[in-house]
Amino acid sequence: MRARLSAAVYRWIYRGRLADCAWRNGRFAVRTPDGTEVVSLREFDPAPLADDFDDAAPVPGAVALDVGANIGAVACWLARRAGPEGRVVVFEPDPANLTVLRRNVELNLLDNVVIVERGAWNQEGELEFLAGGGYTSSFCRTNYVAEHPERYRRVRVPVTTIDTEVERLGLPRVDLIKMDIEGGEGPALLGARRTLEWFRPTVVVESHIVEGRSTLPDIREALEAAGYREIGVRPDPETSVVIARA
Repeated sequence: MRARLSAAVYRWIYRGRLADCAWRNGRFAVRTPDGTEVVSLREFDPAPLADDFDDAAPVPGAVALDVGANIGAVACWLARRAGPEGRVVVFEPDPANLTVLRRNVELNLLDNVVIVERGAWNQEGELEFLAGGGYTSSFCRTNYVAEHPERYRRVRVPVTTIDTEVERLGLPRVDLIKMDIEGGEGPALLGARRTLEWFRPTVVVESHIVEGRSTLPDIREALEAAGYREIGVRPDPETSVVIARA
């Protein structure tokens, strides 16, 4: 009953922006107006599918990076949009999220998703990570972490750079970078400098509050340094979304 109620609430909140949101056969299913559907073992907030890709959704054959993939709902949607000739590379360091992410990729019958089990940063190595098995896991002490520290456990996880993985995978193009990594946006974008300058992808990145300060200036600085001039902001008190094009 509670699951059906949550789906109904999402349908009401995102009415006109989502075609459907429902629990079917124990799976949470979201369909966007273009007919693209994603199913998940776990409920997720479909806000990114309703709002973030209005004019930035990948076309068939596109290559997209989902940085901070969580349980893979957005990644699966991007992969369906990109089609069998495209590819989606996802970055996710949280062990609990990774377990569900892998199963969701299988559930959606996708073979064009590459999972990088590392966090995105400005260098390779290992960092302390606040793992919560949800949306707010972070390398940083965001406002969410500060308000509910009991929900997180400190673990060490590997990190890499976007440039490193793009080169390692031999990607011939990068059309879109979606990023939602709870405060680490600045370092991750610095680690993508070569990719940004070479491929000029559209960038959709969510900002956060870390130690009382928005990461928006860090995002803008990194993008401008890489040559981006069309930088729009969808304002929000805590998580404004930046959409940038070179």
